[in-house]
Amino acid sequence: MLALPVVGAVGLTAKGGADDFMNLPANLTVPPLAQASRILDARGNQIAVLSGEQNREVVPLSRVPQVMRQAIVDIEDSRFYEHDGLDYKGLARAYLTNRENGEVTQGGSTLTQQYVKNVLLMSATTPAEKKAATEQTVKRKLREARYALYLEAHLTKDEILERYLNIAYFGDGAYGIQVASRHYFNVDVDRLSLPQAAMLAGLVKNPTAYNPVIHPQAAQERRNVVLDRMLELHHVSQADFRRAHDSPVVLDRPATSADPCADSSAPFFCALVRQQLLSDRTFAPTEEDARRLLFEGGLTIRTTLDPVAEQAAQSAASDIIPVGNRVAANVVMMQPGTGQVLAVAINRQYGPSDDGKPPSETTDFTHTKQVYPVDENSFSPGSTFKVFTLISALEAGLPLSTTLHAPVCYHSNVFNNPAPKDCFGNADPSEDGFYSLTTATWGSVNTYYIQLAEKLGVRRTADIARQMGVSSCRIREQGNDDPECKDIDGIGSRDGSAVLGANEISTMDLATAYSTLAARGRRCDPRTVSAITQRVGGADRPLPFNAGASCEQVLDPEIADTVSAVLQGVINHGTASGNAQIGRPAAGKTGTAEGFSTASFAGYIPQLATAVTLADPRGPQSHPLTDVFGRNVFGGGYPAQIWARAMTRTINGLNLPVAPLPPEDLTQPQVPTKVVPNVIGQPQQVAEQILAQLGFHTSAQPVPAPFAPGTVVNMSPAPGSQVSLNTEVQLQISGGLTGVPVLPGSGTPQPGTGLQPGGAPVPGTTFQTSPREQLGAALGGGATATDAAAGGRRGRGRGRGR
Repeated sequence: MLALPVVGAVGLTAKGGADDFMNLPANLTVPPLAQASRILDARGNQIAVLSGEQNREVVPLSRVPQVMRQAIVDIEDSRFYEHDGLDYKGLARAYLTNRENGEVTQGGSTLTQQYVKNVLLMSATTPAEKKAATEQTVKRKLREARYALYLEAHLTKDEILERYLNIAYFGDGAYGIQVASRHYFNVDVDRLSLPQAAMLAGLVKNPTAYNPVIHPQAAQERRNVVLDRMLELHHVSQADFRRAHDSPVVLDRPATSADPCADSSAPFFCALVRQQLLSDRTFAPTEEDARRLLFEGGLTIRTTLDPVAEQAAQSAASDIIPVGNRVAANVVMMQPGTGQVLAVAINRQYGPSDDGKPPSETTDFTHTKQVYPVDENSFSPGSTFKVFTLISALEAGLPLSTTLHAPVCYHSNVFNNPAPKDCFGNADPSEDGFYSLTTATWGSVNTYYIQLAEKLGVRRTADIARQMGVSSCRIREQGNDDPECKDIDGIGSRDGSAVLGANEISTMDLATAYSTLAARGRRCDPRTVSAITQRVGGADRPLPFNAGASCEQVLDPEIADTVSAVLQGVINHGTASGNAQIGRPAAGKTGTAEGFSTASFAGYIPQLATAVTLADPRGPQSHPLTDVFGRNVFGGGYPAQIWARAMTRTINGLNLPVAPLPPEDLTQPQVPTKVVPNVIGQPQQVAEQILAQLGFHTSAQPVPAPFAPGTVVNMSPAPGSQVSLNTEVQLQISGGLTGVPVLPGSGTPQPGTGLQPGGAPVPGTTFQTSPREQLGAALGGGATATDAAAGGRRGRGRGRGR
């Protein structure tokens, strides 16, 4: 008999309609509600919300205040707690209306029926299904009523109300009562006031027409209709009614962006996590499935981001290279031994460029949506890559005392020599000399490392880089069959420039490799996500995702310790000594690529590894790091400064204790010795050439003497002495009886030579002519490069990959 009023309301004959009604399926399949996903940092703080078409957060009815429950029931279905899912009084009224109109225009819809309608609409996946869920037809009305009766028989009233409040659309992109509360009033649902609750309750009838953002007057009038109904049903006092009725509609809508990561406290980390999950086939079989799950699955994504480290990295990058500068400063911080990525920072604001152009063309140096630290195509690591050749040498059994003479320009018979000089060069002509493996690393001496690579093979360097965590296609072997590296040139046996860091890798790769050293050779793939769960039936269900390979011991711990012992000297004595000291033992390496195209610093303590890279995103080769705040950028300059600030602020913020590193290595070269020849009586230029050919360095000082000007009259060490080739031979040059120095090839004093007017020497002046400088000049070398950016240490960058 329950079917009779139903079929009558929709205009069917009693017998046939009742039979059809009872034959309809009763069990309503309710799919999970589309919900936004939350991204949390390592401490549980929410850093982003990823929502799809339906921005929703499901809440239990216990969080919904009574005033909100009453408002929605009073205006939509005042007999909700009395009927069995169908309001027969309403059905009778609908029946009469339908008879008068001759068509189905009313159906006596209850909250339960409205919930059913929303479920059917949400379940629709095609335009035809969505039309069927909303059109005014007898079939739809009967189906909704049948489902409503079933739900009332299997759920409590409060359960139905809870489901309704969570599925209902409140307009302006807000689904569910919690998101609606946050969207319009910036409060959680449990803090809604009477006028706020009444306004929200009034929206569900027509969310567009009563949208307070677009139609504030209509929204206020509709709110007051709800208040009138609540007063009529004695669910609000006269005083409360009057205050709410007379109050204006006041919205507090937090600013939101079309891209949710733009509203994140760690936008580039958010974008990286999103990017990784969308491409993760363990997470979902297709990108479309991944997008649906990520934006509508109501996931809780727990990440490895540490808020202290992230703030330290971001502030350090922006302090040294302010936002708006053409140079992009990228920072990645990792936890050694776990692979957890603690911070990803760029000195940019997250968002599209103002001119709409890509990074390679834009002149907007403030905004970007590119996560530069994971881009492996535009950053050459320079001499930070030398660490892999250092490891190769140690694995081959070479001692740290391995001594080689590193000329200012070295022609290789093994590798392809760079143009235009047809040789590999050092950053500074004064670097001509003998070095140990330790001191060559401190000074980042190119021609030493090229000779070392000739003995070891460049492919071995690349193999070690891959083992340590560098994944870039550009450091894989030429001709590899990896489909991801199709048409990308790798490293060949004659590619000596790769040893100096000419081949591009990502900042993340660099951080991973140096984190492996900090963990004494234990490589852990970078991890940004620690866990993903989905709320199902009141319980959190873990979801699978690609967490990377398990950590693996890829390097003998003793060799890793030796590398750390050497790299401490880079900070204490070498190319980073001006800027990278952090008040505790640390190890690191500078890098400046050819022509100042990029600059980098990577370093670590046992608990923390950080890589910093600088480059102009428009193209490192076409837009080198020259004239940045009036200086050329070396790895020991701005990158080292950023590294030191990020490390120090993170260490202090996390209260990291001082952890020991292996004792610093101080191995010096074993320089050959030779007998000092007697050049007394020779012209200065001839004497210096003789000494230079034997490998000695010289300095010259004018003295008064009764000999022809420009003649060597004394020398120290004395002729016949057995001394190392690194010893500087001091020559005393006759200036005649007046002591006026005469420069080689010149009969008169020259401007700028340290002479007073009339030719007398300035007191205390010493004249030096280094054979390194002579050789550099003969080979076309320029003036000595000094690292102005570093504030003192000699710069890196000449030749390939310094």
